[in-house]
Amino acid sequence: MTDALRRGRAMLLLSYLLAIAPAHAEDAPEAIAEPAPDAIATPEAGDALPGPTVLRLDQGFVLDLPAGWVLEEADDDPGDATGRRVVRVVCRTPACARTQETCTLRLRTGPVEGADDAARLAGLHAAPLSRYFRLRAVLKSTSPGASIRRPIGPERFGPRDWIAVETEAAPRFKSGLFAETVIGGRYLGAICKTCETGPVRHESARALLASARRPAWSAAR
Repeated sequence: MTDALRRGRAMLLLSYLLAIAPAHAEDAPEAIAEPAPDAIATPEAGDALPGPTVLRLDQGFVLDLPAGWVLEEADDDPGDATGRRVVRVVCRTPACARTQETCTLRLRTGPVEGADDAARLAGLHAAPLSRYFRLRAVLKSTSPGASIRRPIGPERFGPRDWIAVETEAAPRFKSGLFAETVIGGRYLGAICKTCETGPVRHESARALLASARRPAWSAAR
């Protein structure tokens, strides 16, 4: 097979893959909903918002939900998502009636290959084609006409390195923070969205991701 034919087939495959819509509901563009007229009112004394909560996921992952954040569809235990590899957490503070902040956290079934976590993280999007696909995916997940606000690359959340990219949505859609890390050979990804448009955004989401840890794995080292 000639090089020209290989390139042609690769471009055909690339065009097909880029036309595929987001495979998961949480990856789809999220429009901004108008809050109810009283949605931003301060809660009554008897309706106190939940304080910081410890969120437990599969594979020993633990995160700290900021005050006012809750696990969606949590039933009677808002802090325990054990047995689930994809969870969505939502901000319920009065300010979030306007910003409508959410984060979807996703684990993978199998471990990430590599010599150590630094090498595993660096290998997630080491290839130019992988980085290209990642950027196309986050733009499609944000909105039609979205742009890259902060390019893909390493970012420090608390004590841990992540690979992150931030997007700017078109009007009436939520902008996104897309981040991935590896802890003890296991993958944790996050899609955090907000309709906040100021220079400071995703503060609570960054605090949430900075708290990510695997205590059982650390103790076993």
